[in-house]
Amino acid sequence: MSRHLLLTAWAFPPARTSGVYRAAGIADAFVRAGWHVTVLTGPASLFRANEVADETLLETVDPRIEIVEVPLEHHELSTDITTWSRTRARQPELWTRRRLQRDRHEFPEAWYGSWAPALREAADAVHQSRPVDLALGTAAPYVDFVPGEHLRAQHGVPYILDYRDAWTFLTFTGTPPAGLTDAVRDRERALMSEAFQVWFVNDPIRGWHAGQYPDSAAKMRTVRNGFDLPAQATDAAAFGVPLRDVADGPLTFGYIGTINFGAFPLDEVVEAWRIARMQLPEGSRLVLRGHLGRTGEGSPQLMAALAEAEPLGIVYEGPVSRSRLTEVYRQFDALLLALPSGPGVTSGKVYEYAATGLPIVSVHTPETPVAEVLGDTDHWHAPRSLEPEAIAESLIDAARQVQLSTVGVRQRAIAAGLRWERLGILATAVADVETAFGVEARA
Repeated sequence: MSRHLLLTAWAFPPARTSGVYRAAGIADAFVRAGWHVTVLTGPASLFRANEVADETLLETVDPRIEIVEVPLEHHELSTDITTWSRTRARQPELWTRRRLQRDRHEFPEAWYGSWAPALREAADAVHQSRPVDLALGTAAPYVDFVPGEHLRAQHGVPYILDYRDAWTFLTFTGTPPAGLTDAVRDRERALMSEAFQVWFVNDPIRGWHAGQYPDSAAKMRTVRNGFDLPAQATDAAAFGVPLRDVADGPLTFGYIGTINFGAFPLDEVVEAWRIARMQLPEGSRLVLRGHLGRTGEGSPQLMAALAEAEPLGIVYEGPVSRSRLTEVYRQFDALLLALPSGPGVTSGKVYEYAATGLPIVSVHTPETPVAEVLGDTDHWHAPRSLEPEAIAESLIDAARQVQLSTVGVRQRAIAAGLRWERLGILATAVADVETAFGVEARA
């Protein structure tokens, strides 16, 4: 009988929140390696009811993956007031205090700790039905680590902690988050000490944790994000954008990703574009695509800023479904990689951008670890700072590269991006797990 992975991921397709692509990729990679995979996840109805779902994502989920939805009353997404308790409806402040107390009691994570008992119960049911060989929780939220912790304590099942972010420091600043408690630090230390492996999405985050938990450093791995092939695609070069003849005509710079007010560096982008457009071909545009915030409804400040930018040729054209990504990328001549800045900030989008082969202009500070992915390429244009003049120079350099490029240059850039295909990265990680299993079995 094949080995059995229990994967816990708060969000799984059709949810379109942060981390969904990684969770789906992990499940797919283990299935392809011959494992049976069961996923514990939050109710899809919560995401659908709040328009945080993309039904096309279900096309990418292998039908062999078993999905178990674990109920949770969510503080934001549980919006059907007919299901609320009398206390929540009539005394929301009292409900909030009680809920946070319950969270702290069950698992030290606000708003999610109360999910822990249901996750333990679900993990027991899965293990009883078909014994689990390995548990893996992908976080945040960090309560996703609970099923592995529980099965380890009750049945000796090994577990992997998968960190997409950091629990006890802010990846933007490297400093502790407000309200960090000893209970959180102690729980993380205990989880690390018992883990079979610990995965991180980039080297800076792994390095920080290795410094904090040196006794667990040997278990730590960097398992990067990557780009996902479109549904039904078999060629890893599917994201590659063929070179088109632009002559002296207008160019289209593009951005695809969530636009969060206060995180997306819109002011710097607008001012840099204002400067650069004087040296770009007449009629050049910067097209922004993606959801505005978590729900797709931008704040009044964001909507006003986007409206003010439109006369400059910066246009917002809405979100893009997963099934249309390659089509939209092929409408662009160059890409804008606008990210929040920070020494531990990572982005799944950078891998997808790399796979297109298009020139890429970064808009983030130099310590943001994008160089780990693009540093050895010649189609990455990284400004020396976040000053608009520096970004404008990079925009102009990228435009020149578009105009002077050749088919061969573009093909080499596409080929360089193929190394970041997610399933290839995860296949290596799964093989490492299987090797470690073999070593453990022989010990």
